Amino acid sequence: MRFERIFEDLEGRFEHHEQEELRAVSEDLARAERAQLTLADRLRGAGRRELTLHVGSGLRLAGAVEEVGAEWVSLRETRTAQRAVVPLAAIGIVEGLSSRARPAEESLRSPLRLGSVLREIARDRSVVRLETTAGTVLGRIAGVGADALDVLSLPTGESSSVPGSARLTVTMSSLLAVLPR
Repeated sequence: MRFERIFEDLEGRFEHHEQEELRAVSEDLARAERAQLTLADRLRGAGRRELTLHVGSGLRLAGAVEEVGAEWVSLRETRTAQRAVVPLAAIGIVEGLSSRARPAEESLRSPLRLGSVLREIARDRSVVRLETTAGTVLGRIAGVGADALDVLSLPTGESSSVPGSARLTVTMSSLLAVLPR
Protein backbone atom coordinates (compact mmCIF):
# COMPACT_ATOMS: atom_id res chain seq x y z
CA MET A 1 0.00 0.00 0.00
CA ARG A 2 2.73 2.39 0.90
CA PHE A 3 4.47 1.82 -2.47
CA GLU A 4 1.20 2.44 -4.29
CA ARG A 5 0.84 5.84 -2.60
CA ILE A 6 4.42 6.69 -3.45
CA PHE A 7 3.86 5.74 -7.11
CA GLU A 8 0.57 7.65 -7.22
CA ASP A 9 2.32 10.68 -5.74
CA LEU A 10 5.14 10.40 -8.30
CA GLU A 11 2.64 10.00 -11.14
CA GLY A 12 0.71 13.07 -9.94
CA ARG A 13 3.89 15.14 -9.75
CA PHE A 14 4.96 13.94 -13.18
CA GLU A 15 1.57 14.87 -14.72
CA HIS A 16 1.67 18.27 -13.02
CA HIS A 17 5.21 18.85 -14.30
CA GLU A 18 4.14 17.89 -17.85
CA GLN A 19 1.17 20.28 -17.71
CA GLU A 20 3.37 23.13 -16.47
CA GLU A 21 5.91 22.44 -19.22
CA LEU A 22 3.18 22.37 -21.88
CA ARG A 23 1.75 25.65 -20.56
CA ALA A 24 5.20 27.28 -20.65
CA VAL A 25 5.83 26.09 -24.22
CA SER A 26 2.40 27.37 -25.29
CA GLU A 27 3.08 30.77 -23.75
CA ASP A 28 6.48 30.93 -25.50
CA LEU A 29 4.86 30.06 -28.83
CA ALA A 30 2.18 32.71 -28.33
CA ARG A 31 4.84 35.34 -27.52
CA ALA A 32 6.88 34.33 -30.56
CA GLU A 33 3.81 34.53 -32.80
CA ARG A 34 2.85 37.94 -31.39
CA ALA A 35 6.40 39.20 -32.01
CA GLN A 36 5.87 38.58 -35.74
CA LEU A 37 2.75 40.78 -35.98
CA THR A 38 3.00 44.25 -37.50
CA LEU A 39 0.81 47.27 -36.89
CA ALA A 40 -0.71 46.67 -40.34
CA ASP A 41 -1.69 43.13 -39.27
CA ARG A 42 -3.41 44.48 -36.18
CA LEU A 43 -5.16 47.25 -38.11
CA ARG A 44 -6.48 44.63 -40.58
CA GLY A 45 -7.77 42.66 -37.58
CA ALA A 46 -9.68 45.71 -36.31
CA GLY A 47 -12.35 45.31 -38.99
CA ARG A 48 -14.87 48.16 -38.82
CA ARG A 49 -14.09 48.92 -35.18
CA GLU A 50 -13.85 52.60 -34.19
CA LEU A 51 -10.22 53.68 -33.69
CA THR A 52 -8.47 56.94 -32.94
CA LEU A 53 -5.10 57.54 -34.58
CA HIS A 54 -2.79 60.04 -32.92
CA VAL A 55 -0.71 61.44 -35.74
CA GLY A 56 1.90 64.09 -35.06
CA SER A 57 1.65 66.25 -31.98
CA GLY A 58 -1.93 67.47 -32.31
CA LEU A 59 -3.76 65.60 -35.03
CA ARG A 60 -6.34 62.99 -34.02
CA LEU A 61 -8.29 61.00 -36.60
CA ALA A 62 -11.23 58.89 -35.47
CA GLY A 63 -12.94 56.34 -37.66
CA ALA A 64 -13.11 52.80 -38.94
CA VAL A 65 -10.35 51.08 -40.88
CA GLU A 66 -11.35 50.88 -44.52
CA GLU A 67 -8.24 49.46 -46.18
CA VAL A 68 -4.68 48.62 -45.14
CA GLY A 69 -1.58 48.52 -47.30
CA ALA A 70 1.99 47.61 -46.44
CA GLU A 71 2.81 51.20 -45.49
CA TRP A 72 -0.52 53.03 -45.13
CA VAL A 73 -4.02 52.81 -43.72
CA SER A 74 -7.25 54.30 -45.04
CA LEU A 75 -9.65 55.40 -42.34
CA ARG A 76 -13.30 56.39 -42.84
CA GLU A 77 -13.58 59.35 -40.48
CA THR A 78 -16.43 59.37 -37.99
CA ARG A 79 -17.15 63.12 -38.08
CA THR A 80 -17.09 63.65 -41.83
CA ALA A 81 -17.51 60.11 -43.25
CA GLN A 82 -14.63 60.99 -45.56
CA ARG A 83 -11.55 58.92 -46.29
CA ALA A 84 -8.24 59.82 -44.66
CA VAL A 85 -5.01 58.18 -45.83
CA VAL A 86 -2.33 57.90 -43.16
CA PRO A 87 1.21 56.52 -43.56
CA LEU A 88 1.79 53.85 -40.91
CA ALA A 89 5.12 55.45 -40.03
CA ALA A 90 3.29 58.65 -39.03
CA ILE A 91 1.06 56.95 -36.44
CA GLY A 92 2.23 57.54 -32.89
CA ILE A 93 -0.62 56.05 -30.85
CA VAL A 94 -3.71 54.00 -31.71
CA GLU A 95 -6.66 54.05 -29.32
CA GLY A 96 -9.21 51.22 -29.41
CA LEU A 97 -7.06 48.64 -31.19
CA SER A 98 -7.74 45.11 -30.02
CA SER A 99 -5.10 42.41 -29.76
CA ARG A 100 -6.72 40.59 -32.69
CA ALA A 101 -4.67 40.51 -35.84
CA ARG A 102 -5.03 39.40 -39.41
CA PRO A 103 -1.71 38.74 -41.12
CA ALA A 104 -1.49 39.79 -44.77
CA GLU A 105 -1.62 36.25 -46.13
CA GLU A 106 -4.92 35.62 -44.31
CA SER A 107 -6.68 38.69 -45.64
CA LEU A 108 -7.11 40.88 -48.62
CA ARG A 109 -4.23 43.28 -48.30
CA SER A 110 -4.12 46.13 -50.71
CA PRO A 111 -1.20 45.61 -53.07
CA LEU A 112 -0.96 49.37 -53.52
CA ARG A 113 1.97 51.24 -52.07
CA LEU A 114 1.51 54.71 -50.57
CA GLY A 115 2.71 56.36 -53.79
CA SER A 116 0.05 54.49 -55.79
CA VAL A 117 -2.71 55.63 -53.44
CA LEU A 118 -1.49 59.22 -53.71
CA ARG A 119 -1.42 58.95 -57.53
CA GLU A 120 -5.09 57.84 -57.44
CA ILE A 121 -5.92 60.94 -55.41
CA ALA A 122 -3.93 63.08 -57.88
CA ARG A 123 -5.90 61.59 -60.82
CA ASP A 124 -9.16 62.61 -59.12
CA ARG A 125 -7.90 66.24 -59.08
CA SER A 126 -9.64 66.74 -55.74
CA VAL A 127 -8.52 69.39 -53.30
CA VAL A 128 -6.90 67.81 -50.25
CA ARG A 129 -5.43 68.89 -46.97
CA LEU A 130 -1.96 67.50 -46.38
CA GLU A 131 -0.91 67.38 -42.75
CA THR A 132 2.89 67.32 -42.54
CA THR A 133 5.48 67.66 -39.83
CA ALA A 134 6.13 71.19 -41.20
CA GLY A 135 2.50 72.28 -41.21
CA THR A 136 -0.68 72.05 -43.25
CA VAL A 137 -0.85 72.38 -47.04
CA LEU A 138 -4.13 72.82 -48.88
CA GLY A 139 -4.09 72.05 -52.60
CA ARG A 140 -4.11 69.47 -55.37
CA ILE A 141 -1.54 66.73 -55.71
CA ALA A 142 0.21 67.47 -59.01
CA GLY A 143 2.65 64.58 -59.12
CA VAL A 144 3.99 61.75 -56.99
CA GLY A 145 7.57 60.50 -57.05
CA ALA A 146 9.32 57.77 -55.13
CA ASP A 147 9.95 59.82 -51.99
CA ALA A 148 8.16 63.15 -52.51
CA LEU A 149 5.02 64.64 -54.01
CA ASP A 150 4.34 67.97 -55.67
CA VAL A 151 1.32 69.97 -54.58
CA LEU A 152 -0.27 73.00 -56.24
CA SER A 153 -1.10 74.93 -53.11
CA LEU A 154 -4.38 76.79 -52.75
CA PRO A 155 -3.62 79.06 -49.78
CA THR A 156 -7.04 80.71 -49.72
CA GLY A 157 -9.00 77.46 -50.16
CA GLU A 158 -10.17 78.36 -53.67
CA SER A 159 -10.91 75.53 -56.07
CA SER A 160 -8.45 76.86 -58.68
CA SER A 161 -5.12 78.67 -58.67
CA VAL A 162 -5.15 82.22 -57.35
CA PRO A 163 -2.40 84.76 -56.73
CA GLY A 164 -0.21 83.31 -54.00
CA SER A 165 -0.56 79.74 -55.27
CA ALA A 166 2.70 77.86 -55.37
CA ARG A 167 4.05 74.49 -56.39
CA LEU A 168 5.35 72.86 -53.24
CA THR A 169 7.28 69.62 -52.82
CA VAL A 170 6.38 67.55 -49.77
CA THR A 171 8.63 64.69 -48.71
CA MET A 172 6.89 61.39 -48.01
CA SER A 173 8.77 61.13 -44.72
CA SER A 174 7.12 64.34 -43.47
CA LEU A 175 3.60 63.31 -44.51
CA LEU A 176 1.25 62.69 -41.57
CA ALA A 177 -2.13 62.43 -43.31
CA VAL A 178 -3.97 63.17 -46.53
CA LEU A 179 -7.49 64.40 -45.84
CA PRO A 180 -10.26 65.65 -48.10
CA ARG A 181 -10.77 69.36 -47.95
